[in-house]
Amino acid sequence: MGYIGWMIFGVVLLVAEILTPTFFFLWFSIGSFLAGLTAMFSFSLGWQVLVFALSSTLLVLLTRPIARKLSKGDSPKKMYIDGLVGSRGRVTVEINPQLEKGLVRIEGEDWRAASLNGETIPVDSLVRVTRLEGTLIYVERIADESK
Repeated sequence: MGYIGWMIFGVVLLVAEILTPTFFFLWFSIGSFLAGLTAMFSFSLGWQVLVFALSSTLLVLLTRPIARKLSKGDSPKKMYIDGLVGSRGRVTVEINPQLEKGLVRIEGEDWRAASLNGETIPVDSLVRVTRLEGTLIYVERIADESK
C-alpha cells in the first residue's frame, strides 16, 4: 500500500470522525497519516502497518485519561434527558394549567413544565419530574425536606 493509499484512508477516517460524536476515529486517522509518511520514505509494508498500529494504539491509550476528565467520570453516563424523570427541581414561574405556563429549574436549566394532576403550583415549590413529552416536563409537587 503506497503513501497515497494511507493518505486516502486517513481522510476517510477523518470524515468518519467529523460525522460521529466521538474522538475514536481521529487517532486512527493520525496513525494512517503517519503510516503514509513512513511509506513516503520507502519503508516496507510491514513497517507501515507497525507504525499505523503503534501510533493509533498509543494515541487511544494516552488520550483516555484526558477524555475521562473531560466527561467528568470513569463510567459512561446516560443522556441527561434520559435521567430527567425522577429528578427534582424548583418552580421558577408558577405552573398554571389555565394559562398553560410554568417553568421549573433542574440543575441550572429551566424547563417548560405542566402539573401532572392539573393543580396550580406556586413559585419556589419543590417538584419531581414524572414524565417527559418533547421539551415539556410533567411534575408533581413534593414536600420540601430542607425546611
